[in-house]
Amino acid sequence: MCSQRTIKVDALTKDESWTLFKEKLGTDFVLSPEIEPIAKAVVEECDGLPLGIITVGAAMRGVDDIRIWRNALEDLKNSRPDLEGLEDGVFSCLRFSFDHLKTQIHRDCFLYCALYPEDDQIECDSLIEKWMADGFFDEIKDREKGFDKGYTVINDLKDACMLEKRELGDFNRSFVRMHDLLRDLAIAITRKSRQFVVKVSSNVGEFPRDENLMDDVIRVSFMYSSTIELLSCQSKCPKLCTLLLNNSGLCNIDHLFFEHMQNLRVLDLSDTDITCLPQSLSNLVNLHALLLKDCEYLTMVPSLVQLRELRVLNLSGTAIKYLPDGMDSLTNLRCLGLSATRSLKMVPVGAISSLSHLEELSMVESKWKWSSNEDRNGRGAGVEDIVRLMHLKKLLVDFVDLSAFSSYVRSRHWRGLNCFLLTVGDVYFDPEEIRDVFYSRKCVVNISDGDCNSVAFPKSNLTQLLITRLHNLSTIYMEEPTQGDNLANLKRIDIESCPKLKYVLSVGWFQTLQNLEVIIVADCRVMEEMVVDMGDMGEANNNIPITLPRLKRLILSHLPNLKSICKRTLICSSLKEIVVLYCPMLKMLPFSINSLPSSLKQIKGSRRWWDSLEWDNANTKMHLQPFFSERPESCYESEEDQERQGTKRKADSIS
Repeated sequence: MCSQRTIKVDALTKDESWTLFKEKLGTDFVLSPEIEPIAKAVVEECDGLPLGIITVGAAMRGVDDIRIWRNALEDLKNSRPDLEGLEDGVFSCLRFSFDHLKTQIHRDCFLYCALYPEDDQIECDSLIEKWMADGFFDEIKDREKGFDKGYTVINDLKDACMLEKRELGDFNRSFVRMHDLLRDLAIAITRKSRQFVVKVSSNVGEFPRDENLMDDVIRVSFMYSSTIELLSCQSKCPKLCTLLLNNSGLCNIDHLFFEHMQNLRVLDLSDTDITCLPQSLSNLVNLHALLLKDCEYLTMVPSLVQLRELRVLNLSGTAIKYLPDGMDSLTNLRCLGLSATRSLKMVPVGAISSLSHLEELSMVESKWKWSSNEDRNGRGAGVEDIVRLMHLKKLLVDFVDLSAFSSYVRSRHWRGLNCFLLTVGDVYFDPEEIRDVFYSRKCVVNISDGDCNSVAFPKSNLTQLLITRLHNLSTIYMEEPTQGDNLANLKRIDIESCPKLKYVLSVGWFQTLQNLEVIIVADCRVMEEMVVDMGDMGEANNNIPITLPRLKRLILSHLPNLKSICKRTLICSSLKEIVVLYCPMLKMLPFSINSLPSSLKQIKGSRRWWDSLEWDNANTKMHLQPFFSERPESCYESEEDQERQGTKRKADSIS
């Protein structure tokens, strides 16, 4: 609580304060002679407190009107936080910065961040999801545009130094953090208005019962409150819009708990130990977001037939066996999460296709795999149910086999998507990978179906191609590109354990990979060429180089018959790493002395392979030699070797 905080801030000198302030104004911003003395007076009002100087400087960035500067100085002189538990000084500056945010929406979005625990890394996509559901951007009907608006607000708050940027993990997800003192300010502001109840990471015994306290409350957060196990009271919260109980120790909810919360728009119970939800949930007629992700013991959700305003329903990671009743009534639903529903037995015909405004469907790692409707014989939804979703923009699903996948590809429905993750067969994804695809514009095809002998896939917008364990696959089929055809969005190719695959791509397609960053090819036993020239003009065109300007990593492993990566010279100005293991027939690298990548940092392989390489120019090896790093091939096992060793270890453990 901010009233209990002892604040010790080392003040900057006058010169240090002025330097920091000018830095926050912008290095290219020059104060006029008339404004500069006023600006220095503004800095003096910050009392040498760094956070105050930073936020006030950010608030005044780009202002060249002397009248606005005079008014800012007057505001600071008269500014007092007037908030319980906060002293003058730094909080006067912070309150000034808060009051000078661009719009009321910016102020509301800033205050919303106080619902999260102190020092929490707040995931931007999750935060914006809640902003939209709470009605901050109600005038925007399109989800993608809503996220664009949300990121614009976050960027404005970062520019105003009211939020700090954080980048965590390997999955390109964005996070922000709220400075402790700014969070104290936000909590104090909301406490004065009596609109927030925030008890995160604390020992909360029960939900507040005081009706005088709860009458005006619009947002409640008990995130990470491990001691709140039971919601037993019937709370009257007529204005409550957001209730965040995620990651708490919650186990049970009284059957009448939601009876008097008809205004509730956001309910987050994710990562709790609840096993079922009360019938009173069915009365939340204004609910826009029901978030139940990773409630791994949740087996039953009551009827949703009255929740016609619902926009987001996330049941991913739950133990439900059947979809809730009333799904076909959710005609306003935009986003449905059913990934990792490993007990889901049935998706009825029409349950998904009736969601006429659905824009996003995530359903990978579910027990329910998508097949063609003919194969289902009317026993559950099939590919055709997906095809009927005319507003769909994001699709993450598992197909039961290549037949179902091909049926979907032939439908051309994918042309309307800007993000997809399509898997075939038994494929495992880390949950973070799923989130990465879902909250981005990635398009991924991951195929693992041992009976397949050829595969074609949607090319438009494809960003990742992962093909694994196709033991009969001989060809990745694509007609040679015509004018305008390209794989310009493809960033990663990963082909593994396809022992009959002859090559990866034709030169025609390979030269369209202008954004390709990673190539991994492994365990393809018969492959002799990675990239082949098709047609009669192949030899004549061998002198024409191929440019892959963004390629960073090339990894080749367990390709015993590989003789050529590409017969044409490659120009890869961003290449950092080459790894070649168990490729004894590969005698040449596709680089000439004039095309050596200046960005190269390392070449990994066995000493025997490196010494066996042939060079068209002796200087090429001389230039590349410093980057070579010997890696004994015994350190790297193929998938078959790993399986063999795993079997041996099991046998050893039994004996």
